Amino acid sequence: MGKVKKKCCRSKPKRCSNCPVVAQRLSKIADRGLKGKELARAVKQARIF
Repeated sequence: MGKVKKKCCRSKPKRCSNCPVVAQRLSKIADRGLKGKELARAVKQARIF
């Protein structure tokens, strides 16, 4: 994940990976210690509105 932006652009159909909302969701996911397919699925889910 790159540098987190200050404001969300709300790009459609998914948020960009540098969105602050996505960063917040991924920080919650990081506590679970996911790997491989589970991590990829969690990132995909975090970017959906």
